[in-house]
Amino acid sequence: MKRDADAISAMMKPLKRTDVTELIVFRRIKKGIKWSEVAKKLGQSKEWTTAACLGQMQMTKKQAETLGRLFDLPADAVLLLQTVPYKGSLPTAVPTDPLIYRFYELV
Repeated sequence: MKRDADAISAMMKPLKRTDVTELIVFRRIKKGIKWSEVAKKLGQSKEWTTAACLGQMQMTKKQAETLGRLFDLPADAVLLLQTVPYKGSLPTAVPTDPLIYRFYELV
């Protein structure tokens, strides 16, 4: 199944980090896995793991590969999990990253 996902991924437009988040959330629900179970496999707290899976934290290569196996993620998704996120990228009207928020206040 992973090979099929990688082949399909290669033919489609490049993945975005938000696509990876949606894929993780969908597969977690589909498999009936709790965030605390994912956290144990990654060796992190439930809070950190949830934030990382939702695109707000950077994973190590080992953590990203573990999550990739757990949710059958394509190779591109595993790579995106290892990139530094843009903090405050959750869909909100006012930026939540402290530095960006300060600039927002100035304007």
